[in-house]
Amino acid sequence: MTDSADWWDHRPVFSATDKGGRITGLAPGQRPGTTSAVLWISAGLCFAAWGAAAFLGSSALCSGTSMPASRCSVGVDGGWLIALVGVTAFAAQWVTTDLADRARVRLGQSRAASLLWSTVLLIGGAAGGFVAVARQLGPDPAEVLRRTFDFQIGTESVFITGVVAIAALLWGLVTAARLPAGLRYARARQADIERLRRDGSRYVGRLRLGEIIYWLGSNPELHVTVDYDSPGGAREARARMRTSPDRVPADGSAVLVFTDHAGTVHLELDPSAETVFAPEDRYTATDG
Repeated sequence: MTDSADWWDHRPVFSATDKGGRITGLAPGQRPGTTSAVLWISAGLCFAAWGAAAFLGSSALCSGTSMPASRCSVGVDGGWLIALVGVTAFAAQWVTTDLADRARVRLGQSRAASLLWSTVLLIGGAAGGFVAVARQLGPDPAEVLRRTFDFQIGTESVFITGVVAIAALLWGLVTAARLPAGLRYARARQADIERLRRDGSRYVGRLRLGEIIYWLGSNPELHVTVDYDSPGGAREARARMRTSPDRVPADGSAVLVFTDHAGTVHLELDPSAETVFAPEDRYTATDG
């Protein structure tokens, strides 16, 4: 685990400025991450998979209406079409998980990764839906649209697919608009971590655990304070700590404090110390 390039494997991660998905990590010895060819290939596969899933799903819905079969058929019918939809949806989920993991590791932040994969998923699904609608409109789209807006029988798939595709496109455009700033912010935070490790003042402090703020999924986020001595006297750094239930350091654990003259702070566990972790069940989320 100590040699992993995945920053989450070195948890907990701390932030004196951010919370939740904005808390940024950078594994020791790694450079700030950027998008890469492999990441964009994964994004392309995700786009194509959700486009195919949306197209096939709309075709399956169409085949259950009175729409002419020629506008719904994709070469398979009935149970085989349903099975194809299921396989395609499973593949889409798999490539999305792969993209999310790659983006999280490379970008150092779950929020930036979420913006990336959700943008690709939504726009890919919208594209597939629009292609399906275009096919179902046939050679006389004006007439089919008129019947659709009149809610006539046989146009259900056109209406449902169109509404879902438009909603997905609008949502995808919102996330796409937020994506560049999210990527820049994640890289800037990783650059701060790298700079402070290299050029910042380094102190060894002691951890004081505060209350649990909330669980992000199954992972707790806590208020913490790190007490340390500097040439200017005793100081404390207040931060949020995100981790998993099995890796919550005990009170008094050694924490490295990196800081600069501008007051920017980075915290991480002291790798030279043998950290003792609290019992896992103490920080496991409970129902209710």
